Amino acid sequence: MRVTLLVLSGDPDTARNLLSERLPAAAIQMLTRAAIDAVDFRRRLRKLRATNPDVLAVFTERLAWQRGQNAFFVFGSLGGARKTVLFDRHGGWREESHTRSVAASPFRFASEAARSVVAMSAARKKLHSLERAVENESSRIENHHAASHQPRIVYLRSSPGPGTQAGGAASHINGFINAALQLGADVSLISNDEIAGMNSSVSQTIIPPAPVGTTRAAFDIYNNFRFSDRALPEISHQQPDLIYQRYARFSWAGVEAAARMGIPLFLEYNGSEVWVGRYWDRVDKLDLLARFERLNLKAATRILVVSEVERENLLRAGVNNEKLVLNPNGVDVDRFKPGVSGERVRNELGISANEIVVGFVGTFGPWHGVEVLAQAITQMPQHPVMRFVLVGSGALRSRVEDILRERQMIQHVIFTGAISHDRVPLVLDACDILVSPHVPLKDGSAFFGSPTKLFEYMAMGKAIVASRLGQIGEVLAHEETALLVEPGNAGELVRAIQRLSHSRELREQLGAAARREAVAKHTWKQNAQRVLDEYSSVSGRAEANHSLRAV
Repeated sequence: MRVTLLVLSGDPDTARNLLSERLPAAAIQMLTRAAIDAVDFRRRLRKLRATNPDVLAVFTERLAWQRGQNAFFVFGSLGGARKTVLFDRHGGWREESHTRSVAASPFRFASEAARSVVAMSAARKKLHSLERAVENESSRIENHHAASHQPRIVYLRSSPGPGTQAGGAASHINGFINAALQLGADVSLISNDEIAGMNSSVSQTIIPPAPVGTTRAAFDIYNNFRFSDRALPEISHQQPDLIYQRYARFSWAGVEAAARMGIPLFLEYNGSEVWVGRYWDRVDKLDLLARFERLNLKAATRILVVSEVERENLLRAGVNNEKLVLNPNGVDVDRFKPGVSGERVRNELGISANEIVVGFVGTFGPWHGVEVLAQAITQMPQHPVMRFVLVGSGALRSRVEDILRERQMIQHVIFTGAISHDRVPLVLDACDILVSPHVPLKDGSAFFGSPTKLFEYMAMGKAIVASRLGQIGEVLAHEETALLVEPGNAGELVRAIQRLSHSRELREQLGAAARREAVAKHTWKQNAQRVLDEYSSVSGRAEANHSLRAV
């Protein structure tokens, strides 16, 4: 049986292994996403037919989040497959025969189109009503009474993608919630997916999405209705003192809940979704998205930005400075620390004691600099012997592998794929040098990120090589806590790694200084404390206003 495997998201090795378990007799051949993204539908079909598949298998990170499932069944049928399978690493599996796909597709597409039209129309009405409601924001804040105890916080996560994959977003959510709990707050989570690494003792309400929507905007909006319809009664039942929401595309649940209940909304703002939708993760209806973004920014009592660049962006957009709180990402220094089984991991990975190990953790995405890292690896002299451990997955992984294979350097690289957040400190501890080769944004905008891996690297007490870019160049000091290099310059990256590889003393000196800096300034507890301090400030002001009116 010939199976053509198309990996839309997630780790290709995991996809192949899972498929081999379900279809042990299959001869699996890969059809890369990059190969079909660059061409029109007719040429995509030709590429699929050229593989002469009996089965088209489509792998995605989380099946519930994969829109356009009906289109993939039709694609498989038109491409010559007798059967099409959609699956994920969490056990999700959906398959359909060629005959069934052809017969059912007209009805499915009509139904999905109708639901998309209804959702888009309803969203415009909802937006108009909420825009009017937030005009009363000032009186809503003044009428809020301070909690007589540490606040009850409802954390909302309605991001348009799975939360089960380990990465910066999951680290941020876990880090803040765990730290807020340690500081005495009562925190519950309402999310549209399980969060990787989440403490099982945290009260959680999961509102799963439905794969409905003819376009990305329609999918997001349809599922924001699903989320809000269930989240709002749950928030009302919990009677929180504060809503803390991770800002997400086309979302309004936090705005509506705060307006209904007369409580503050704190918005964690990691960047403009309009910018992301224009340059990174293409989305339609950008005009509508911009209105939803303005709604969230106007409705928020406080906006927690992760970098100074993002604060300046919002000031230029007309957001009141009083609302803005600079609150960079952080790290749990009790979990990310030296000496947590690194030697055992080196043995598991087959790395000898004399090898210098260079590690990278992150998404193989557009701004993490993985292509520059691959180019640097191909230029690296192998004296002393080096091994590179790359942790994570993403759209550019196949490109990285191609670069390494062309220069016959892939044998020096270990791809672990995505791993659990609990295992990340162990793998980092197995490394001697950690790299953060971020690159500038392609549209020329100032780099607005606050990479969680930067703080995790620092806490591990390892030597760091990083790009002198945005907050990275502000947090790290060249020759003191890291070696900083010109962003996108593979040659400088090579020279910095080489310099560290030849000097254990320098590695230990930089690593120890970085660890001290992380402990002193960059913990999740400090991040959460700033949120609680802002809540106390808002509540205190409201209480004072209430007392004055009473007099």
